[in-house]
Amino acid sequence: MKCSIFYCVIVSKKALFQICFRIISISIFFSSCGGGSVPEYLEEPRVDISEWAPTKEVVSKKDGPNLVIAIVPLQNPTEFLIVSGNQVCKLINYELNPDCKEITPGLSNLVIVRNTSGEPSYVMGNGLWGKPSAALLDINGQLKWKKDYGFDAMGIATVLDDGDERFVVLEKKDEGLLYLSFESGEIVRKGSPLRIIASADFTGDGHYEILVGRAEDDFAILDGKENELSKLSVSDAYWYEPVVTSSSQPFVILSAGDVLDVYDSKLKFLKKFSAEGAASPMHVVAATFIGDGSSAPFAAIYNGRGGWNRSILYVFSSTGELVYKEILGSTYKSITQTHIGDKIAFLIGGRNEVLLYSFQL
Repeated sequence: MKCSIFYCVIVSKKALFQICFRIISISIFFSSCGGGSVPEYLEEPRVDISEWAPTKEVVSKKDGPNLVIAIVPLQNPTEFLIVSGNQVCKLINYELNPDCKEITPGLSNLVIVRNTSGEPSYVMGNGLWGKPSAALLDINGQLKWKKDYGFDAMGIATVLDDGDERFVVLEKKDEGLLYLSFESGEIVRKGSPLRIIASADFTGDGHYEILVGRAEDDFAILDGKENELSKLSVSDAYWYEPVVTSSSQPFVILSAGDVLDVYDSKLKFLKKFSAEGAASPMHVVAATFIGDGSSAPFAAIYNGRGGWNRSILYVFSSTGELVYKEILGSTYKSITQTHIGDKIAFLIGGRNEVLLYSFQL
């Protein structure tokens, strides 16, 4: 095959254009999504509101850049799994067990899959930039399978049951949902082009359903056969990724700047909170009721752009009053309630650390 000088120059220019285009695209991404200077109101870590004064304690501290993605309660109320992208550790009586299990390959967008008795059994997730499209490990970090379905299959992966079979469901651009066998990771069928947000047992029947986005402001809960169980439409002012609480009774949280709305597992409106000082693009990334049901106090973590490395912690009383607000000096991504006598208490997970907050009312 011949190659003229002219042809080779044209190919070189085309390649150069592609390289420049990618560099520009990456620059735009980091300036619009991940970068930018920290807003003045977030520069200094501090407590802005303290109607309830907490006891604050570091219960887990490790070296390295790992972000605690999930804090998972176990059946013993003083034991938790601390899960980052490459480790599973155990917190016992609020002390970290040094015997951590490594996760290989490292993952993001993790889902902790529970067995029929409610105990965590598997870690499932996916990743970006060289990580697998989806991978499944047992709770001790032993790899069950990993699959790579291409660079355009890097969206959120989650778990779904159809009553007969369990799947790992993955987004793939222009192809819709990929249903992978939970046992092998092989593609067994394809579904509609939807945006996966999270999975949970929304119906209370012991099976996982999924919360999806049909558009940036239209959401629905689907069962394993893609039947729509409930739906919700909001204004485009709301952040496009709702948060689902990890409680046994899941709640769906949407935020639009300082507006924070709570919906039940059927996407029916329950409560509205005012997250004072949370301006867009700050948005809720983790939340929990601190007690049983929606009448309990409530806590939420807000994040902004990734490069800011800042979070805001909000705590609301059972009547909806903002009683505690703290600008945190790092990024935090996970939260779960805990029990310490008659105190209101919760754990939050950040970069290499877990903090315990408790309030004596």
